[in-house]
Amino acid sequence: MVSNLSAARKVNDDLRHRGTKRALLVAHQIVDEIGRSDLEVGDKLLPEQEMLIRYGVARATLREALRFLELQGVIHLKPGPGGGPVVREPKADNFASTMALLLQFVGADFRALIEVRQAIGPGMAAYAAERATANDIELLRGSLDRLRDLDGTSSDYVEENRRFHDLLAWASQNPLIGFLVVALHHITNASGIGITYSEAERNYQLKAYDRFLSAIEGRNPELASTEMQRFMRRSDSYLEKRYPDLMSKCVRWDDAAAIIRDTRPEH
Repeated sequence: MVSNLSAARKVNDDLRHRGTKRALLVAHQIVDEIGRSDLEVGDKLLPEQEMLIRYGVARATLREALRFLELQGVIHLKPGPGGGPVVREPKADNFASTMALLLQFVGADFRALIEVRQAIGPGMAAYAAERATANDIELLRGSLDRLRDLDGTSSDYVEENRRFHDLLAWASQNPLIGFLVVALHHITNASGIGITYSEAERNYQLKAYDRFLSAIEGRNPELASTEMQRFMRRSDSYLEKRYPDLMSKCVRWDDAAAIIRDTRPEH
């Protein structure tokens, strides 16, 4: 009797596993179809009955595939009459959520995030010096002007400060750098520790931003990289001294739970 129950459970588990794998395969096919059909954000996918025929799966498998895509930010399941799956564009918060989940399981602390920033910052600035558009530079200058009008201890300054670095990341014209930097900021922003800046640190930041932004405007990648590296060393030293508890805090999936606005500039 026990062996029969064990065998039945194994068969059930195998079927469930195959069903999940099949749902993921269908999810991949739907994403490929979105690309082939040149669907844009806001466009509807095929009605459920047509998708059942096209992909040759059971309704439960199709719905599991759609729920997976919704979790990844690829679609939105619009309820009610005339509803159904609608194309969305995955955002940096989707990336941040996945990254935070992985980091929690390996016990990574916030110092690891800072080290990543140290590693990519100079290269990011160099790419921006080579590739930034006139619109990128205009947005960065506008952000720097707003920072000059804000108090370093205010939440508005902290938010605009992050936005400046997000804009700089997108100015590299490398989408992976853009998503990674915004995701890192998303996780640290949701950490529950309010970071503020002293007057001396704020003044240093404004001068440093002006220096490497001028290097970007002058299309000087080597200088932009050098200035960013110098800034990173100073900035990270400031955080280590002022917020040691944050540096040793372990990353949690909850740190990426909130939705952030997209900081990618419109061209």
